Order: sequence, then C-alpha cells, then structure tokens
Amino acid sequence: MIDDEPKTGPADVSRTLTDAMERAGVHPAYVHAVRTCGFVYTEENAHSLTADQVVRWNRALDGWFLDHPDVDAG
Repeated sequence: MIDDEPKTGPADVSRTLTDAMERAGVHPAYVHAVRTCGFVYTEENAHSLTADQVVRWNRALDGWFLDHPDVDAG
C-alpha cells in the first residue's frame, strides 16, 4: 500500500459532484439534496435505493423549498 496516494472520501466526491452540478445550472434544491443525503436520486437508480433513502431525499428537497419559498421549482 502506498501511503502517499490521495485519499478521497464520500464528502470529497459529494463536494466535487455538487460543485459541478452548480456550474451546470442544476436547480439548487437538488444540489442541496445531494449535499444533505450524500447520494443522487434519479429515475434510473430509484430501484436501488432504500425507502429510508427516498424519504431522506424528499425531506431534503422539501426543506430547501421551505427555506426558499420565493424560488420556483423550475
């Protein structure tokens, strides 16, 4: 094992992903959900997520919109 290898954890991957999402113009509610949950929910991966993960995703989105009532869901 090489100790000098860069270590990238889930938080690093999540931050890199969400930074790219922001640059791409993804709605901030979805960026928030990824940062909050640590995963991306899509139609393609929905079958592989647990019910708890789906609830967490929906709560993250709902929470963002509650905190930003003046922003359209777009």
